[in-house]
Amino acid sequence: MSKYDVREIRRLYDRGENIVSWIKAQENAANPSSTAILYSYDAQAGTYISHVETSDGRELRERIGERLGAILSEIAPLSLLEAGVGEATSLAPVLRHIRSKPRHVLGFDLSLSRLLFAREYLRRNETPDVELFTGDLERIPLASASVDAVVTIHAVEPNGGREEAILSELLRVAGRYLVLIEPSYEFASAEARARMERLGYVRALPETLTRLGYEPRKVERWPHNSNPLNEAALIVVEKTTATSESQPQFVSPLSGGSLARRPDCWFCAEDGHAFPIISGIPCLTTDNAVLASKLNAL
Repeated sequence: MSKYDVREIRRLYDRGENIVSWIKAQENAANPSSTAILYSYDAQAGTYISHVETSDGRELRERIGERLGAILSEIAPLSLLEAGVGEATSLAPVLRHIRSKPRHVLGFDLSLSRLLFAREYLRRNETPDVELFTGDLERIPLASASVDAVVTIHAVEPNGGREEAILSELLRVAGRYLVLIEPSYEFASAEARARMERLGYVRALPETLTRLGYEPRKVERWPHNSNPLNEAALIVVEKTTATSESQPQFVSPLSGGSLARRPDCWFCAEDGHAFPIISGIPCLTTDNAVLASKLNAL
């Protein structure tokens, strides 16, 4: 992953520059990279909570929580993962509205900064029992079919060109259901489509799921959008596999090997890499990996 001077990123952000577009230009890339997305969301950390604290933001998140909570109540998952949880401003109201809380609730994001805000927000909303960790949508550090229901809310959004890889990975981890609330190029107006093209947003998610062998059981307009030029669709995929009742297990994003908990890291004996725990949050992306193949020998 390329590294950028965060002071410059902050100056650009304060001037209203689009960080993803700026890094795309630096990288001469057609589509946004994980690096661009990480720096963009790190710069925004804390702003989602600030928005929710306004009356309009709070009302929108409550409507999202109520609707998605009702959908998940019908599914009744034993375990739940929000991929791209951000600052947990959607997850907290979902957990308030779901009828039967899952035994295990997890959330990951590329940005550690956002997860630190998420943890505090969950505490303030009396929903602290969520396992937070850094992770990448293309290399989710969880065992296959280990989470009953996987949810995304505008997390796949900025990853245009990587739709198939990301959806494949989400489907790998999901035991029974994948629930997506993501921008819909198909439902969008001409103006909204032009915006999505300019920003490198995803497209054709239902068609991609079908191509992967998973015909969505539901595709419909999502009624709760913060931006009329970013209209979303609700997409629900039901899998035939049945997840176990055991706790979801972390795996190495490098090899898929099992991880063992140590006081200051998670360690994979198979590939010899350690993944640090920072401020209590496991950091489980490939860029977080530290080669330490002899760690268990000491």
